[in-house]
Amino acid sequence: MTERQNGTHGPHTRESRVATSDLGVEGGSVAAARPPAAVGVDVPAEARSGDPAPVRSRLDSLTGLRFFAALAVFALHSLSFGQHTWAIAVFTAGTTGVSFFFIVSGFVMSWTARPGDTARAFYQRRFARIYPAYAVAWALSIAFIVVDGRRPAAVDLLPLTLIQSWVPSEAVYWAANAVFWTLSCEAFFYLVFPVLHRFVARWRSSRLAIALAVALLTIEVVAVIGFLVGDGPISRWFVTVFPVTRLLEFFVGMLLGTLAVRGVRWRPPAPAVLALVAVAFLAANHVPQSFRDVAVTAVPFALLVWTAAQWDITQRRSLLRWRPVVLLGAWSYAFYLVHTLAMRAAFEVLDRAGWEKESLQGGPLLVAVLGALLLALLAAYALHRVVEVPMERLLRPRAAARR
Repeated sequence: MTERQNGTHGPHTRESRVATSDLGVEGGSVAAARPPAAVGVDVPAEARSGDPAPVRSRLDSLTGLRFFAALAVFALHSLSFGQHTWAIAVFTAGTTGVSFFFIVSGFVMSWTARPGDTARAFYQRRFARIYPAYAVAWALSIAFIVVDGRRPAAVDLLPLTLIQSWVPSEAVYWAANAVFWTLSCEAFFYLVFPVLHRFVARWRSSRLAIALAVALLTIEVVAVIGFLVGDGPISRWFVTVFPVTRLLEFFVGMLLGTLAVRGVRWRPPAPAVLALVAVAFLAANHVPQSFRDVAVTAVPFALLVWTAAQWDITQRRSLLRWRPVVLLGAWSYAFYLVHTLAMRAAFEVLDRAGWEKESLQGGPLLVAVLGALLLALLAAYALHRVVEVPMERLLRPRAAARR
């Protein structure tokens, strides 16, 4: 959920250059480049001699899509406002937005991997990218707990370690702020990426395609296991939160990104892909829980990530590359971190105004949700500009240390 991009295409103002660097590792000039090696590994002979050299374009369409994925998560959490009717049948599957983040993360990590990079430099960049804003959001979450008149528990300190999702207890993996569990998964993905990419970067395209099919099939198997075991706290944790099972989505993204690096340029019809994503998202609202968060949308999201990346690689026009959408996508990580806090603030305003948020309907409900959304966007912008961007610049490894 926290990647930057590579290249110089797209908006060219100072603000957009900073914002649209949000998808992968370092930005840089766009140039035809040999497929990047795995972290700390030479480019395989197959890639050096046979595969086309891809243009290292910036992935603006994927950046824009990230905002809509974050918005889906916001829509799910907005169901805590008032008396919803149709919205419950549409946005209960908002958690699938997290699955989209994980696939995008794997894609961009593979797309922007550097020849001769070291694991240490990679880890340092990832830490600089995600942790400062995360730590500030954690501190704000603790402050809200105190303002609510509660005493923070010892378990609320655990999210700072990014290991909370390894414990099969809601009290642990939802500690401090319920959205933080996804960062625990991302930290695991980053930890294993250098090792995984060491092997994946050497695979032939045919093996990558086979591995992609196996990974997508395994996602469905995990959902079936969860369904057969029955809905319960351990089953929900295993299917939805456990970093090892969620690694499958990241791995799908890695395989897609590596295929793109190898020069594969298959372009499925965009209208069909978008229609499939819409149908899958709506269908995910009406399936057993073990299938809802990942299994129903895994293939459609993989196709969407691939299609959007192809738009960027081939410089195809796309509304997702429109500057305001790209900027919103650049703020999406910060938005994800603070949106539940913005909702808490909105709840407080409603309480002070004498409104019971549980009973809101119609116009007042819409105003409350839009007000929370606006507050979340303002907070995300502030977190992005004041913490995320400057701290990343400060903590990133210097050029001399990247070898």
